[in-house]
Amino acid sequence: MKKSLALFGVFLTAGMITAPAYAAESPSYYISGNVGASWFNDVNIKDHVTQLNKQTVTTDAGINVLGALGVKWCDRYRVEAEYGYQRNNAKEGADNIGNSAPMKGNISATSVLANGYYDFKAGAVNPYLTAGIGWTSVGVNNAGIVKNPNPRDESHSVLGYQFGAGVAIPFAKNIDIDARYRYFRTSTVSLDNSGGDFQFASNSVLLGLRLGF
Repeated sequence: MKKSLALFGVFLTAGMITAPAYAAESPSYYISGNVGASWFNDVNIKDHVTQLNKQTVTTDAGINVLGALGVKWCDRYRVEAEYGYQRNNAKEGADNIGNSAPMKGNISATSVLANGYYDFKAGAVNPYLTAGIGWTSVGVNNAGIVKNPNPRDESHSVLGYQFGAGVAIPFAKNIDIDARYRYFRTSTVSLDNSGGDFQFASNSVLLGLRLGF
């Protein structure tokens, strides 16, 4: 994680140094794309009836990819429709009495969100705040203890939402470098066959471009 954050900082600093101070012409529409690293919170699976913890699953760092189409006005406000995909490999599972074992498979989240933004116009570097809500499909993909011959393979549609902050750095006319932090979470996911309930949550750092037209 430290290495990923260091690389993120290098790209951000390079953009700030090389970015010319373009005039703040505000095109009405834009498309954007971001890619970065994602860290999932521990997945605490609870009994569906008692809500007592049954199992905790940890994951390796993974990938997060975002693409969006948006519109802005007044140089301050933006709204957009965003498609996102994030996936991390399962690492280890532990039961409620401390027994643990390595795991296989992965956990993923595919989302379609409506996002809102507030931009702070500062010149060469323009911070922003964002929040969004929408549909998410959480996938448990061939995940289970390595020796388990019957891993889980299922997906569930739930509510997803995100909060974040970032900076936009003008790079060329109508093109901004976009660097951001994002917290993402879902409502409760209920696994098949009384497998338990959990909420999916992640933290991501991303870098990308925003093209206005």
